[in-house]
Amino acid sequence: MERMSVGRAITVATLIAISASTPFAAMAEPTPAPTIDPARNPMEQFRIDRENYINAMQMRNFNIKNINIAFKSACDKATLDFKSAMSIARTPDQKNLAASARKSAISTAVIARDNAITALGAEPTPPIEPAKPFKAAKNKSR
Repeated sequence: MERMSVGRAITVATLIAISASTPFAAMAEPTPAPTIDPARNPMEQFRIDRENYINAMQMRNFNIKNINIAFKSACDKATLDFKSAMSIARTPDQKNLAASARKSAISTAVIARDNAITALGAEPTPPIEPAKPFKAAKNKSR
């Protein structure tokens, strides 16, 4: 009976920690498509699109950083729970149960992190710089 309670306590605590963390519930925001405004100069439009791209990448990196922080927190908690369970464990079965609970908690955290990163969607595509206008060739006459 004690084996079940130690394993369940570790698993339940890990699941609560993962579900309570907000970064795993990241929402996928569509990347704004470059809009072409005929009233704007192509270079001005490129600068606006580039600024939107940079902002989208910064937001994506911020979300990934939060996801990774939550993942590390879940792994650290699993390790801490494992150490406390090992200090109590006396039989090989109890020790095996603690080790398997730790592996299970880390596997759950990996899956949650991968799902959260997938939920962010694909990376934004960088805008394409417009072609520079050709200069008229100078005729050299002698």
